[in-house]
Amino acid sequence: MSQAKFVAGIHAPANHPNDANRKITRCTAFILSKTEIITNAHCVYDAPYVYVVAGTKVVSDANQKIKIKVEKENIAWHPHYSRLIFGAFDIAKITLKTPLEFSDTVGSIELVGKDYKLNNQSEVVTVYGYSRLNNTGPSILRRCDANYISGVERANTFKPSKVLYFTTGEATNDGKIITPGDSGGPVVSKTNGKIVGITNGINGTTGGRGAFLPITLFLDFIHDPKSVKPIPPPLTPNEAKFIADITAPAKFLTAYKKDFADANETYQLKFNAIILSKTEILTCAHSVLGAPYVYVTVNKLSRNATELKVTEDQIEIHQKYELSGFAFDIAKITLKEPLEFNDNVGSIDLVDKDYKMNDPSEMVTVYGDVILDGTMRTRRYDTKYLDGAKCKPKLSAAFDANHLMCYTLDESMGTSSTVGGPMISKKNNKLVGITIFRSGGKPVIFQPIAPLLDWILKSKVGPNQRRRMALKKGF
Repeated sequence: MSQAKFVAGIHAPANHPNDANRKITRCTAFILSKTEIITNAHCVYDAPYVYVVAGTKVVSDANQKIKIKVEKENIAWHPHYSRLIFGAFDIAKITLKTPLEFSDTVGSIELVGKDYKLNNQSEVVTVYGYSRLNNTGPSILRRCDANYISGVERANTFKPSKVLYFTTGEATNDGKIITPGDSGGPVVSKTNGKIVGITNGINGTTGGRGAFLPITLFLDFIHDPKSVKPIPPPLTPNEAKFIADITAPAKFLTAYKKDFADANETYQLKFNAIILSKTEILTCAHSVLGAPYVYVTVNKLSRNATELKVTEDQIEIHQKYELSGFAFDIAKITLKEPLEFNDNVGSIDLVDKDYKMNDPSEMVTVYGDVILDGTMRTRRYDTKYLDGAKCKPKLSAAFDANHLMCYTLDESMGTSSTVGGPMISKKNNKLVGITIFRSGGKPVIFQPIAPLLDWILKSKVGPNQRRRMALKKGF
């Protein structure tokens, strides 16, 4: 225990989001000082109180040398943390009212500085955790050595890419590097003996690799949790009920073939979409053009998200869309099986055909995915739309001010990443536009809906006619 005296255990009374019957969350933490404990946010999030356990190799009800109860007001999780996004900002700080008494079996560990770089793949780290080797047994302190993988492999196997992976090393006991209970534990450099990361969990999609967050990203929060400004929360599933996602194999998309010609079919690009009815989905033409199939995800923010495969015969591209421009960049997907509407899946009404976007003081709400501190989140924000003529000087010659309009984006609210999201009028709560293009430092282009209502509401074009239109345009 003297070799791992900085490792602590966390017990929290909380229902697990994936297991309603689980009453206790057991995690690991590390001791930063006599009053500061660091762990994962998901270990303590919304718990009315937690217990901090220190100075023991085995954590069980019968074997706890030090057990301190900490109330909710002394627990701070990162203000950007969301349960809906695995790994993102998953860190929390516990402040003890009564200082720990340091001894041979209870002590602290230092953090690396802000300038520390995790860029040497040959560097070995040691991972510590109170592992639960079975569902009913105690939590046993273990450690194992591991290497972290490259940023390129990281980005290709998991997002957000700022979550780093360490590969399986020589672990004790059962040979597993990470097991339940290890979340929140320290990752220590064998070079300098300091904390370089915090264990986040296991990502089964990458062969069960353990994931940890680089501690350098959270030094400001650790030193002063109040120094990190909170951002408006991401949307709840109910608030995003009419938003869907489109994922398409990049190598087939006409607009991206040059960039992803050598990619394999599993490399997918994601776009937003809009649920118009139980069988109709609206998105951008360039998001689906050329793809032999795409996947539509509804109830996207829920753990019960539904993914549907759609083939090209179910996709209609607006006949006036040209790849070289932005106008008429719209497509409609017709589902073969109707969606089941519920609290988290629903539709949005369209504006009337005579609706005119000619009041610059009117506020609209834009929905879509944005990137905040490297993490993708589905957000909404209010803005005012601008006449296309005002944006044209700032945009490329391909911008058609006769058919398109634009809006500005507050960069502090995040960087727009995915297009295809809806623009809703705050006046009548109906769909007035669809975002189609975003370029850094420039206004965001959107397509007004009212001029396209005849096309949106008419019967779907058959697959043969769609192919003729595509061939005519040379796609």
